[in-house]
Amino acid sequence: MTKSGGTKLRALPEQSSEELSELKQKIRIHRMKILILILAGISIVIGLCFAAFIYFENKVYTDYEIIEQTERSEMQAAEYEEFCGSVLQYTQDGAVYSDIEGNVFWNQTYEMETPCITMCDDYLAIYEQGGTRIYIMSMAGQQGAISTTLPIQRVSIASQGTVAVLMEDSQTSYLHMYNKEGKQLAGGELHIENSGYPLDIALSADAQKLAVSLLDIKEADVKSTVVFYNYGTVGKSEIDNIVSSYSYMDMVIPSIRFVSNDRLLAFGDTDIIIFEGTQKPAEARKIKCKSNIRSIYWDEENFGLVFDNPDSAKGYLTHIYNMKGALVLEQKFDLEYTDIGFLQNGLLCIRNEKSVQLFTMRGSKRFEYTFDRNVYDVISGNGQLDYWIILSGETDRIKLKD
Repeated sequence: MTKSGGTKLRALPEQSSEELSELKQKIRIHRMKILILILAGISIVIGLCFAAFIYFENKVYTDYEIIEQTERSEMQAAEYEEFCGSVLQYTQDGAVYSDIEGNVFWNQTYEMETPCITMCDDYLAIYEQGGTRIYIMSMAGQQGAISTTLPIQRVSIASQGTVAVLMEDSQTSYLHMYNKEGKQLAGGELHIENSGYPLDIALSADAQKLAVSLLDIKEADVKSTVVFYNYGTVGKSEIDNIVSSYSYMDMVIPSIRFVSNDRLLAFGDTDIIIFEGTQKPAEARKIKCKSNIRSIYWDEENFGLVFDNPDSAKGYLTHIYNMKGALVLEQKFDLEYTDIGFLQNGLLCIRNEKSVQLFTMRGSKRFEYTFDRNVYDVISGNGQLDYWIILSGETDRIKLKD
């Protein structure tokens, strides 16, 4: 008979409470060391990221390298506008719409001494002050044309191609609404002796609201009035579709713009007024201007004003506000500019015929350069180092460098 073998289990000696306490303390210390090492590593990574951010934020690029270059046929005395990510080039004789590389989408001919462009989303209108013809265009080409019997003063277009047209005849002005095919949708009259002289109009992107800025001068008194029309359900129950109006003494309001369906900016010579409301716009904020405004510009998130530099005989100061009227940035610059505005990447672009300056929304200068030929437009690419520069005779895709 064979005996089976096995391993005998022996009981471990019991540990004293002091030994257990000492063991737990060692475990806590070990875990604490690991935690400290992890936190130290995270702190180093955060510190490096912050240092890189500060370095990049304050870095000024003064040169560039050409990534791609395209020759472009240039129309004489042409003006340029960015439209839906591509380039609109227009003159007295017509407009050409092409992509960045110069591939032509469409070519629209016309005869206008001083053509004007107004845009909203995927539509634009081409017209001439004092003329009688409006061309409604999209990325696909002409969508319609409107002929008026009276001289055109202002045009505003909505996102589906609907246009509001202000026309003038002696002591009476006329406001008409047309769809993109040229069919009249609404119309009315403004008598100067009763309501004042219309300075500007603005149509909301959904074509439901129309605003008019009127100037009334009687003897030594100057009064501006902003009138809101609603062409939706709410406006039908109001006289002449007028849902609200606001008057301001000793102020001229030459420019008004809907920056969203429920927000309008009124740029006065002394105040900037923000109106808000989905159906009946009301005054939401008033910004007092301490000096004369030289320029205005805006995008979907912010708007800017340019003044003369109050601290110097030369140079300029720009104030940038968000759409609630809060001051975002005060920035001085010394470039004698011909154009100022926001790029798609959020940077502020200031330029003249040959020089370009770019600023971040925190006031850091990102790029400064003077080209050897005329600069017609700057279009941002991917990120903050990639740009398209529309130059005389060519288009360059560039990457900023030291």
